Amino acid sequence: MTQLDRVTKPKTKRAKRFIEKRDPKHLENTKNAMLIKGGNTSEIVTEALKNIYSLKKPNAVLYKKKNITRPFEDQTSVEFFSKKSDCSLFMFGSHNKKRPHNLIIGRMFDYHILDMIELGIEKFQGLSDFK
Repeated sequence: MTQLDRVTKPKTKRAKRFIEKRDPKHLENTKNAMLIKGGNTSEIVTEALKNIYSLKKPNAVLYKKKNITRPFEDQTSVEFFSKKSDCSLFMFGSHNKKRPHNLIIGRMFDYHILDMIELGIEKFQGLSDFK
């Protein structure tokens, strides 16, 4: 993308650096992930989120407070968090009677949800269990 093809013209040098940083590249940067804790989470889901965060640590954001949202019903809050933390991957953990120990993993493009998959944790072993 050249200088003339841009939709938004930067007014300051700082804005120009920010826009150039977000432009397409030949070799893309690593994708950032955000790990969101739902309104009700079990100990298993919380530990799974913490373990995944520790594996992807420099390129991940862990939200520790409860976020009462449902990604399949209303994506606006997940898209807001994605834009706020500049993440293109997300993982949402929750727990209820109908779907115990539930993880929702999704991808984003341009801060809009592309696709999501819902997984259930049946047998969990944390990183501390391995030697």
